[in-house]
Amino acid sequence: MTNQTQAATNFKFLFNGWRSIGLWMSIILLLYILFNAGRAVFSPTEFATSYGAPLTDPANNAFVMVYAIRTLFLGLFGLGLLATRNFAGLTLFALVAVVMPLGDAALVISKGAAIDIGLRHFLIAAVLLLTWFLLWRSFRAVAAR
Repeated sequence: MTNQTQAATNFKFLFNGWRSIGLWMSIILLLYILFNAGRAVFSPTEFATSYGAPLTDPANNAFVMVYAIRTLFLGLFGLGLLATRNFAGLTLFALVAVVMPLGDAALVISKGAAIDIGLRHFLIAAVLLLTWFLLWRSFRAVAAR
């Protein structure tokens, strides 16, 4: 067993996640992801507008449904990592997920969305980075035991 695998195993059993701010932040983010998936399915036109990419034809909402399906998958995947206590995976998931809101911000700003919408996407990226850092710090503290 490699040191990294051993550290992940130790983390799973030694980590008291309920005391970790990073874990609570990841739970809130996962609920937010699932909430957005639901909004995209049940109210695609309004969701697209709040996202920063309003639909030119409300009947043509296929991209919103694709977004909803992918977002639902990501939310359920994150919950799966949480349910199986795979905190190392959840930590990596939080870091890699930063790409999405940064890409979203670039997309909506390039399409002329209001600046507050672009800033909201940047803020989500910042919260994800903070979540990653707090989870990583907790992981490092347990791995050092």
